[in-house]
Amino acid sequence: MIQHLRRDTAEVIATAWPLMLSTGLFSITLFVDRMLLYRYSEGSAAAAMAAGTLFWALTCFPSGLCGYTSAFVSQYLAARRPDRALSVVWQGVLLAISVGPVLVGFGFLAEPFFLFSGHSSQLAAQEAAYFMWLVPGAWGTVIASALVGLFAGSGRTRVLILSDLGATVINVVFDFLLIFGLWGFPEMGAAGAALASSMSLLFKLLVILIFALPDLRSGLVRARSPETGRLVCDTTHVPEVRPNPLLFDGSLMKRLIHFGWPAGVSVLAEAWSFTIIMMIVGGLGEHPAAATTLALGVNLIAFIPLVGLGIAVGVLVGKYLVQERRDIARRMVFSGLVIGLVYSSFFVILYGGFPDTAMTIFSLDVDPERFDAMRPTLRPLLYFIAGYCVFDAFQTVYVGALKGAGDTFFVLFGHLVAGSTTVLGGMAVSYLTGWNGLYYWWSVITFWVILLACIFTGRYLHGGWQEKRVIEHAVIDEALDDIGLTTTATP
Repeated sequence: MIQHLRRDTAEVIATAWPLMLSTGLFSITLFVDRMLLYRYSEGSAAAAMAAGTLFWALTCFPSGLCGYTSAFVSQYLAARRPDRALSVVWQGVLLAISVGPVLVGFGFLAEPFFLFSGHSSQLAAQEAAYFMWLVPGAWGTVIASALVGLFAGSGRTRVLILSDLGATVINVVFDFLLIFGLWGFPEMGAAGAALASSMSLLFKLLVILIFALPDLRSGLVRARSPETGRLVCDTTHVPEVRPNPLLFDGSLMKRLIHFGWPAGVSVLAEAWSFTIIMMIVGGLGEHPAAATTLALGVNLIAFIPLVGLGIAVGVLVGKYLVQERRDIARRMVFSGLVIGLVYSSFFVILYGGFPDTAMTIFSLDVDPERFDAMRPTLRPLLYFIAGYCVFDAFQTVYVGALKGAGDTFFVLFGHLVAGSTTVLGGMAVSYLTGWNGLYYWWSVITFWVILLACIFTGRYLHGGWQEKRVIEHAVIDEALDDIGLTTTATP
């Protein structure tokens, strides 16, 4: 058992650490945004919270749908069909391109939306400017999500570290220049932070596209050999005559949408539930909204790397299920959970036991009196994060396993149930009791995370996910014929 755990944990770490670092760099980008905006003004920090949440709520569905290419790439490569893997990535890119006009159109409606949410006209104007400057980066994020699937699904995750590292540097540098107007750059406040974010996200897309060009030209997805470390392409089952993978493929597009839309809508349901809560918090005033912005910046450091871990677990689960090695797939999930719990425990100790230490970074180069006024409000929020971040490990790892197998409809069901229960229940209790303070709504968020963990833990233990696949029966059967196996799974 110990020997298996060591070997399995090593395999999960080898796949997960670049993804965790990649997503962790993105969390640093968001954290720096919020820290610098708080230094600029509480109003700017509050605007970034609401507009940034809306940005995520609008992009999460197309990003979740287009990013589901990673599950397809993993399973097609396990079946030795790198041509189909490349084709499904291209279908994701085509879908992502079509999203742009929708994002641009909503940008013009942003200010009326924030005014309708009960925000002051001054705050709504800052929020709308922040959102408009984020639109180019939002479109780039959606397109990049389809291409990220190529690298995540094939295990070539170090490319993502390079792209996110460069994006983080660009964002931090231009945050300073455009928020505060340094070295002759205009002083743009919240809008400057959004412009810096868009520049960094477009840079990330450019880097990923450059590394994807050889695969796009050859029409085949390469994977890194575990023995030699070189990029190889197993074409055992690739037909000699095949269609150009850079064309629209109706059947493959339909299959991507069939499995991808529940994955996208599940993230959308989660994001909009969170957006509603953040809109309510934003209506409590600039001080509670600014405190929430800072706390969420801290929360992102604890949470977003777990998303990378979940993606890695999903890739490995899809790979071993296609090969009918279900016992190894289960062991990958267990190892991923161990890693997630160890990672989360660090933040439980830091935020729960040493909150003032965790808050120190926010006080750097900020008027001490101003931060001291924020400290009593911020400290309890860190206790909330310490209380629920372990549950985040459970839900992200199990969701990654379910998505990697193809059990996306249950993932959608779980997020809809948890989100609607939390938001509607929270609003009902608030109406009946009159509770509408900052800490009440953070209690609602904590309940929500715990409920998600319970739902997805139950589904994982049920085991139905082991029967799911996302690629065609014929492709799986051809791959299993080589080892004398057949499958009864349900693609």
